[in-house]
Amino acid sequence: MGTQSDHPRHGTAAVVDFASKPRRRFLGTLAVAIGSPLVAAVAPLRARAPSHRLHLQDCRIAGSHHYECRKVLAHLRAGDALRLCRQSDNPHDERAIEVFWRNHKLGYLPRLDNVAAASLADRAHALHAEVIGVDDPNDEWEPVRLRVWVLNT
Repeated sequence: MGTQSDHPRHGTAAVVDFASKPRRRFLGTLAVAIGSPLVAAVAPLRARAPSHRLHLQDCRIAGSHHYECRKVLAHLRAGDALRLCRQSDNPHDERAIEVFWRNHKLGYLPRLDNVAAASLADRAHALHAEVIGVDDPNDEWEPVRLRVWVLNT
């Protein structure tokens, strides 16, 4: 039996589980999203989602009015696969990621939303994207919505 001095309620610090299950799950997801080896070491593999892919982000295709998006807009459907290509030599955005449908350049991932995707692409993680919706171009300046996934290997 312990004395008062080693009882958690009487002066000694209680052991706190900072690696609770929800925290491990969050850290695991964060590690995959940003590719941090420190966070990955803290979050065990079993805490990650069982899926082989991790939802990274939903956004609109930026700059679509400058590329072929309007030309192919009527043919785009929810679920269509999109190809993402890292463009590290882009003079306007060092984290630029181009978006293609078939061989048509539709635009880019938005500059404010491409940090995690660019970091993952730079670390050779496979990124996948798909169309999740096409809005009326008369109502939306950037009418194509997409979802980005990273493979959870």
